[in-house]
Formats: sequence, C-alpha cells, structure tokens
Amino acid sequence: MSFVENWFSFVGRGRSPWLDFAGGRVELYFALIFAFVGLVALLYSVVKIRGRGGQVVEYFAFLVLLVASGVGVVYARNLLLIFAAWEIATFAIWRLVLYYRSDEDVAAGSWAWFVNFGASTLMLVGLAIILFEEKTLSLDQLRGLEISMLPAVLIFIGILAKSATLPLYVWLPKAYRAAPAPVCAMLSGIAESIGIVLFFKLFVMTIRVPGAFMTTVAGLAIVSSLVAGGIALRAKTLRGLLAYSTISQLGFMFLGLALVGYHGVLGGLLYVLAHAVAKAGLFLSAGLVEDAAGTSEMDELGGGAKRSPTLAVATAVLALSVVGMPPLLGFFAKLGVLIGALESNLLFGVGAIIAALFTLLYMIRLYTKAFLGEAQTPDWKPINGFLVTLVVLMALVSLAGGVAVFGPVRFLQDEVLTLVGAF
Repeated sequence: MSFVENWFSFVGRGRSPWLDFAGGRVELYFALIFAFVGLVALLYSVVKIRGRGGQVVEYFAFLVLLVASGVGVVYARNLLLIFAAWEIATFAIWRLVLYYRSDEDVAAGSWAWFVNFGASTLMLVGLAIILFEEKTLSLDQLRGLEISMLPAVLIFIGILAKSATLPLYVWLPKAYRAAPAPVCAMLSGIAESIGIVLFFKLFVMTIRVPGAFMTTVAGLAIVSSLVAGGIALRAKTLRGLLAYSTISQLGFMFLGLALVGYHGVLGGLLYVLAHAVAKAGLFLSAGLVEDAAGTSEMDELGGGAKRSPTLAVATAVLALSVVGMPPLLGFFAKLGVLIGALESNLLFGVGAIIAALFTLLYMIRLYTKAFLGEAQTPDWKPINGFLVTLVVLMALVSLAGGVAVFGPVRFLQDEVLTLVGAF
C-alpha cells in the first residue's frame, strides 16, 4: 500500500474512504436552498453582469463554483473533504467580490481572503488535533464522541469568519459594498450559510463538546446580533444596512442551533431558508434601486414605490419576512428561536427580543428611505421587468414558506427530534 493510501486509510480509520458524500433530509434541505438562491442569482447576472469576455466567463464559473462548494460542505462526510470545499468557497468569494477590479474592490476582496484564510488556518489546526486524538476525520466515526475545548474553539473561529459573526465580521461590509448585487445575494444566501451548515453538522449532529462551549456560542450570537443590529440602525447606505442586518440575523441562527433544543434547532434550520431567500431578494432589490437612482445613499433616495410599485410590494414582503411578521416564513423561524431562547435562559430570550426589535426598526428605516416620500434623485432610470420578477419570486417563496410552513417542519422534525433526544 502506498504512502497516500496509508494516509487516506488513517484519515478514515480504514473503514470508509475519505472521499465520502452522503446525507439525509437536512442535507437535501440545505442543498435545495443553495441551488435555488444560486439559480436566481445566475438569472439576475445574465441580464446585469457586463464586462470583457474572459472576465464574464470567469464570473459565471466562480458563481457556479460557490454553489458547488456549498453543496460539497453539505454532503461531505469527512472533515478533510469539508475543509477542501470550504477553501474552494473562500477562493470563489474572493474572485467574485473583486469582480469590477477597482482599488476598492481589490481591497474588499483582499479583506475577505485574508480574514477567511487566516481563520481557516486555525480551523485546520483544530482538525489536526481531532485527527491525532481520535485517529479519524470521518463524521460517521466521530458521532457521539466528545472532543476537548481547544479543537472546538479553533474550528469555531473558522466558522465565525465564514459566517461573519462578531468579532470576525469585518470583511463582510466591505465585500457587500464592492460586489455586484447578485454576488451579495450569493454571499447572504449561500456563503455565510456554509458556516452555519458546518456548525450544525459538526457540533449538533456529530460530536459532543463541553457544555460551556455551546453556552459561549449562544452568548456570542446574542452580542453579535445586538451590536450589528445597532450599527444597521445608523447605516447610511442600502448595502451597509443590509450587510449589518445579515450579521445580526446570522446571530439568530447560531443562537437557535447552540441551544440544542427542539424549538431552537428547528427555528434555526427554518431561519437558514427564511433568511437566504428574503435577504438575497433584498440585495437584488437594492441593486435595482441603486442602478435606477444612481446612488446607494439612503438620504438621496425615496419615491421608489411610485417608480416601481411591484418592486416596492415585493421588497416590503421580503423585509417583513426578515422582521418576522406572520404569515411569512421568517415569523415561524424567529418564533422558534425566541421560544428556544426563553426556554433555555431568560437573559438569552430578552437579548433575542431586543435584537428582533432592532430588526423591525432598521427595516422600517430602509423601506421608508428607499420607497416612500418624494424622490431625492428625480431622474430614475427604467427598471428591468424581468429582474423585478425575480425579486417577486423571492417574495412569493417567503410567503408560501410561511403559509405552508408545516411542509418544511414535517420534513425536518424527525431528524431534529432524534438530535435533541441524543443530547
């Protein structure tokens, strides 16, 4: 047996190959979310993305690569394979963020690369510790084992960077400011959800960690959600507000999953879908408003509802889903997390409620500035009807997901009950 075969056998403890993909309902759920957001972003890009031939080809190649790497993280059953897909996603994010190649775009791409690469280096050290302690990186063979705090923390640092959570969120606002609108939709709907997926697969579905670890994650999630929500309240641009809103909502997802209770975990999983659809749609809407008005500065907008009533209604639905208003999908997701938080710890529950209030306030501010009142920029350009239809589609999915929420709940609840029972 060659050295390479020996090493691969060691990584999988000889009973399963390291190149292993498998999954159940939860994996299919994540994969469908990524595929849907990727498809909508692809259709939007076909109309909006312009550039030299080779540059455009590169753009679409990395768009597809980001979706594929996200699905790879979802279905991979070996931590080494997950790490490989993780790094491919980082590379794709870097290239997509700096698409326009201005100095600001290159700087934003560099921030995204260095923060994520540095954090993933620490993650790799954590994986190495698990390998030498447990003699395997196979998720199937790690199931039910308890690892020490050090590798858990190192891996979580990588997750924090990818999912843009305090204190490693610094790259995300820069990336959203520089990237094309469909790339922003991909970042919010896919790239940042990759960290949520790994956290769920590793720390909820597979291994056991010291109790203090999950409590710390939940506390950090609350703080991150509150801080980012507060910054969003004072943001000057559409993209800035949506960027910090994304960071705040990611905190809700981490909170729900870290609580490891039925309502929290189910709410966290529903939140991934609700946020991916609604926030991706909001970024696409913001891109249309920016292009039509010629600015992203909220004080220079207004009157969008008169220019495109259909876009205004669709954006309102998406914003209300992020806020958590019934009967939209975001309501049921946020409700599950809030119930789980209150069941677990009163302080967590109060913090989550305050963060939810921040969400309501900054979404009202976004919609009022962009769509209500009189236009501060009188010469709006026409808005492409097909692209408005894509935003409407995202709004309809948010509405349908809430009205028929029993569908995803029934689809996920058996696996969620099994996981909760294991704790």
